[in-house]
Amino acid sequence: MDDTAFLFQLGIALIAAFAGGLVAQQLKLPVIIGYLVAGIAVGPYTPGVTAKQETVHAVAELGVCFLMFAVGVHFSLPDLMKMWRTAVIGGGLQLLGTIILGVFLGIAFGWTIYGALFLGCAIALSSTAVMLKVLEERGEQGTAPGRVMLGILITQDLSLVLMIILLPAIGLIASQGWGAMDDVFKALLKAAAFILGALFLSAKVVPSMMKLVARTGSRELFLIFAVCLCLAVSAAADVAGLGLELGAFLAGLIISETDYAHEVFTQVRPLRDVFASLFFVSVGMLFNPGFMAQNFGIVMSVVVAIVLGKSLVSFFAVYSQRWHGRTAVMAGLGLAQIGEFSFVLAQLGGSRGLIKNYIADVILSAALITLLLAPFLYQASGPLYQWLCRYPRIAQFLNRSQDQLDITSPTEAAASQVAILGYGQVGRYVSAALRRNNIHHLLLDYDLRAFDQLDKTGISILYGDASSETVLEPLKEIDPQLVIVLLPDADVAEMTVRLLREILPDATVVVRVHRGRDIQRLREAGANDVIHAEFEASTELIRQSLRQLGVSEAETREYCEDIRRERYHLPA
Repeated sequence: MDDTAFLFQLGIALIAAFAGGLVAQQLKLPVIIGYLVAGIAVGPYTPGVTAKQETVHAVAELGVCFLMFAVGVHFSLPDLMKMWRTAVIGGGLQLLGTIILGVFLGIAFGWTIYGALFLGCAIALSSTAVMLKVLEERGEQGTAPGRVMLGILITQDLSLVLMIILLPAIGLIASQGWGAMDDVFKALLKAAAFILGALFLSAKVVPSMMKLVARTGSRELFLIFAVCLCLAVSAAADVAGLGLELGAFLAGLIISETDYAHEVFTQVRPLRDVFASLFFVSVGMLFNPGFMAQNFGIVMSVVVAIVLGKSLVSFFAVYSQRWHGRTAVMAGLGLAQIGEFSFVLAQLGGSRGLIKNYIADVILSAALITLLLAPFLYQASGPLYQWLCRYPRIAQFLNRSQDQLDITSPTEAAASQVAILGYGQVGRYVSAALRRNNIHHLLLDYDLRAFDQLDKTGISILYGDASSETVLEPLKEIDPQLVIVLLPDADVAEMTVRLLREILPDATVVVRVHRGRDIQRLREAGANDVIHAEFEASTELIRQSLRQLGVSEAETREYCEDIRRERYHLPA
């Protein structure tokens, strides 16, 4: 293929990625879904303009490398340590349970045990990219479900490294018998030696080299060095039989422990986004609607296993770590999909001949469907929890006995003038201000960890779910003048406000929201005041900026009041 034809094929794929991503964004879906659908549109199995798979796939290999490299660079061991119990034990239980589920499902289809194991490993991995995007859009990264899912997703990402090493080794034993154990041990030793070498580079060599490059003051040279390191380690890993993906991840991990990790991630991210979009387009091009139609039953069985089976496994894995039932339900549905690293695993199995293309196609088809469902499943987790709580036995199970309502001091609680529902970062700021002014108040949250190492002087604690009528019932006796609702989910906040209006008709209710479109619905639910967090932050930035630029305080205040009235639809 000449250069012009190559660029033409690449151009088709990039234009398709742009169009698909743009449409997905307009529909408020993760752009990765747009890339996948774009790949289907320009793939060989659909009519119309077609990009050549070989061309796109060749460039998409860079996308896999940069994707794994960015994961390695962005990986934070301290973040994992904060959630180590949930991440390691809960994440391990989730992985083991889902792999077993996939194995039984594959055997039920009549596949070999190895093919079933591959299916189990693929469906055990969730989409870090999609879920982080969903949490970011909903402003829930710092919530209990958000932190739990992040810990488990990190564990899943790390498990991919083991899967890339062990699955080919198991396949070798399956095809050649136990006599191949020598080769397996050699492969494991080679992997261990390579990883030790990578750790040596990260500790002794790379930091000094990056320091020398950084002293040149050239951003271009710094970026080129990072890319060269990524490609060199990836190529070395591939020669060692570990695959490009593992090499790229280790290259990122080498940099993650240096002082330059943030700068590298910032500069590599645009490259990752461009080439990763081509990777997802290339994956979409593999989707065969004809295959889907012919194997509809099997594909949908895998989808149901992921949506129902995997979500249940994830629920119990989180619940076993003493998290509240709401957190477990939301995390369970949030992890009920398979994503980008399942693609990597399927691509690895297909390209090395470890599994039949048929199995890879089943994984791919199920992944595409579950990714499309992912934002909607997570959105439904709150209402599902509320629906489950209508049944007393289930409600008792979700709100286990040791987590029953616990007012730390009923006598003091009766003196609370303010109730804060949701003790996150903003709740801490409000509580600190009230404490400074000697105003006794009550804190309510369903995450007991939020109250760890809290000085309870002048504070009462009510544990439970704020959207539950049973939990809010004690507020009748306390009768606070002011109730501040700081719940991250607008649907849950709306239900809570409606309950508060029934229980405390005379109290002033103030609600924080993340999205402007939620202002009116919370007002209609009965909130006296609704605070749009991002808007208020932007208002303060505007005020500070105008003051620095010499605009008078009176003009600045007038402008801020005008835009505040417009945002909150207040009378002039």
